[in-house]
Amino acid sequence: MKKVLPFLVISIICSLGAFAQVTMKPHVSIGGEYGLTTGNLSSYYGSVIGASVKLEIPVVSPKFNLTATVGFTEYLVRLDYNGPLNLSAEKFIPVELGARYYFTRIAYFEGDAGFSQNINSDYTRSSSAFIYSPAIGFSAPTNKHKSTIDVGLRFESRVQSSGNNNQAALRLAYRFGPTFPADKKKKDTK
Repeated sequence: MKKVLPFLVISIICSLGAFAQVTMKPHVSIGGEYGLTTGNLSSYYGSVIGASVKLEIPVVSPKFNLTATVGFTEYLVRLDYNGPLNLSAEKFIPVELGARYYFTRIAYFEGDAGFSQNINSDYTRSSSAFIYSPAIGFSAPTNKHKSTIDVGLRFESRVQSSGNNNQAALRLAYRFGPTFPADKKKKDTK
């Protein structure tokens, strides 16, 4: 955690400085997530649900955006789990900073990193941990390019000394704002 905090502070300062030099508008998306656990965790927890809010700030061009994400994630105990442990759902609040690059008009790559805070009162492992999540997705225009539907597939890992919490998740979100400034049609002057 001590190593993550300076990274977050430097990232925020850099993003604000870059944003001040750009006239493009930021975008906000609100969405829900559904995932499946991977690795050793899948023996105990089956699926993962969550919600998140993401801020995208264009830097230099509309194709490259800095991102800030905050959300809620809940790992659900497998329905067929009958092991010796008395398990309950694990709940986390992830906070991440990252970057998104649009390699076409709608398709993108994204990489995020930050920390995840456990909010269960009976959690025995570290309450906060480093997380990272690479993603690929697309933002399909809707409503005459005034907003987009954002669909992303990502892998997320919560790094812990006792073993990582991993998931592969799908995020479906509504993204406010136009896709690119160039999408607006120029009026003909005759």
